[in-house]
Amino acid sequence: MRLNTVIIADDSAECDIRDLCIMLKDNTIQLLQQYQTAQAVDVNNAVLSSDAISKNNISEQLSQINNNHFLSFWFGHGEKDKFKIANDAIVTTTVNHYVFSNALIYTFSCFNGQELADVLIANKAVAFVGYDKEAQCPLGIDDITSEIAQTFIVSFMIEGKQVKEAVSDLKKAYDDAVYNENIDPFTRGYFQTNRDALVLKGDGDLTISDFLI
Repeated sequence: MRLNTVIIADDSAECDIRDLCIMLKDNTIQLLQQYQTAQAVDVNNAVLSSDAISKNNISEQLSQINNNHFLSFWFGHGEKDKFKIANDAIVTTTVNHYVFSNALIYTFSCFNGQELADVLIANKAVAFVGYDKEAQCPLGIDDITSEIAQTFIVSFMIEGKQVKEAVSDLKKAYDDAVYNENIDPFTRGYFQTNRDALVLKGDGDLTISDFLI
C-alpha cells in the first residue's frame, strides 16, 4: 500500500512566518515517517519549498500523484483567492486549482477557506480544512502554535479518525490553549480567533484508509 502526500511550505527569506512554516514542515515529515513505520505503508512524500515550486511548475510537480487521492499540506501565506510562496501566487481560483483534484488539503494559511476552498472543492478536491479568516501566529511560541496545528494530522493520520473528528480535535486543542493559564491572555485570544476561523469543506467522513492506493 502507498500513501501519496505533498508538503508545500514557504521557507523563503521574504516570509515573516518562515520559522513557523519550517517547523510545521519538519513536524509533518516526522509524522509521515511515524505513520510509515507504524503501518508499514510506503509514504511517497514530495516536499516543495520556495526554491522548488512556482505557479509555472506546480502542475508538473503534482501530475504523478493527483490521479488518485492524496494528502496536501500548505504552510504559508494566503488570501481569500490565492495561496502564496515567497509572495508568488502559487494556487489561485483561476490558475492551478485543478491540480488538487483528489486531494485532502490541510492548510495553515490565512483566508484560504473562502473562495479558494470553494473552487478547489468544485474542481474535485475531496476535502479542505483551513481558515476563512486570519490564521494567527503569536510571536515567540512557534512550538505551541505548531503543536496545536499538528493535532489535525495526528488525529486523522496517526489515530485514524474521520476528517470531521480530526477537525473537532483541532478545535479542542485550540480550546485547551485558550483556557491555559500558563499562556498570557493576549496570546490566548489569538488561539480563540484561530478556532473560530476553522472551516471544513467537502467530505468530512473520509479516513486515512480512503487515501491508501
